[in-house]
Amino acid sequence: MSSTTVSSPLDWGRARVAEAAEAGLLRAPRVRVGGSGASAVVDGRRVVVLSGNDYLGLSVHPAVRAAAAAAAGELGAGATGSRHLSGCHAAISALEEELAAFEGCATATLAPSGYAANLAVLQALGGPDAVIFSDERNHASIVDGCRLSRGLVRVFPHGDLLALSNGLRVASGRPVIVSDTVFSMDGTVADVAGLVGLARRYGAWLVLDEAHATGVLGVGGRGACVAAGVSVDEPCVVRVVTLSKALGAGGGAVCGDDVVRRLLLQRGRALIFSTALPHPTVAAASAALAVLRSAEGVALVERLHGNARVLRSALGVGGDLAMPIVPFVLGDPLRAMRVEQAMLDAGYLVQAARPPTVPAGTSRVRLVASAAHSPEQLRGAAATLLDAVGRL
Repeated sequence: MSSTTVSSPLDWGRARVAEAAEAGLLRAPRVRVGGSGASAVVDGRRVVVLSGNDYLGLSVHPAVRAAAAAAAGELGAGATGSRHLSGCHAAISALEEELAAFEGCATATLAPSGYAANLAVLQALGGPDAVIFSDERNHASIVDGCRLSRGLVRVFPHGDLLALSNGLRVASGRPVIVSDTVFSMDGTVADVAGLVGLARRYGAWLVLDEAHATGVLGVGGRGACVAAGVSVDEPCVVRVVTLSKALGAGGGAVCGDDVVRRLLLQRGRALIFSTALPHPTVAAASAALAVLRSAEGVALVERLHGNARVLRSALGVGGDLAMPIVPFVLGDPLRAMRVEQAMLDAGYLVQAARPPTVPAGTSRVRLVASAAHSPEQLRGAAATLLDAVGRL
């Protein structure tokens, strides 16, 4: 009688972790103390935070903090259930109306996160009869949404509208195109007008994730669609926005025609079966949106663009000079991690992005300017990075 040796599940897990560590791909979040501002304490030292997405510094804006605190005191902490059960509070509906007015669309439907919003919209618009065309550098939430859409998924080369057009021309199902508008690891902007043109030509839904464009691009921070001159009431276009980046709060929303909202509430499982946003978060997002729509918000967006130019100039990198996401490609993941540590030692918290977050061979240090940084902080970070890259 033969015997088979079965290894422990923990042995399997330890082996996978060891493999990631050896390849320089092990993820270990840096724990920060002191709140969400542009500086914090990490590993016992004060650092300038250049790895976040709080583009306008609204996460610590006095009006946003006060609104969250007041909502907690008056209404409580959690929403108590999904919006189909007990979680459809009046403040949620009010925020959706405010977002729809800001975005210039018929409806906005809140989701518990931008990730969940992407899952839900692709579940709602997908199905066995659908063919989903997805840019190869789309965010992981879009990739997972495609997998959950129940449709046939076709990945097209990054930004290659000719390849996309050829795929749409021979598609045997109902077409859905999905793309980020700002690619978060590259700091580049999609050809939104070109994507809209293809969606019109082939009768496709076009889902655009504006996570890193809201509050950053377009008149009043209304995103890449507005910046590209695309009509905000284009019926084939569905926009996903997040409330956790430039708005400094939490959650996401799907903006589009009323039929999109109805499909989301009927077919968007990631929304239907998730607890609704908590009261403090809804209040914070509403207050942040009010700031963005004010003269102060206009000034913050202008300051963000100015700081992006300072950082890019100091690093000597090209691209869209007003784009605050600035990648510095190093290639090797271990080198990227060493540079990240050197930056931390010098008082700057940055992110070493490695596969699978970015393609193999393109590991990088990713810096993000915000309106809350000073030009001196950004120039100091650039000088430190260039020195570290030279030494390592």
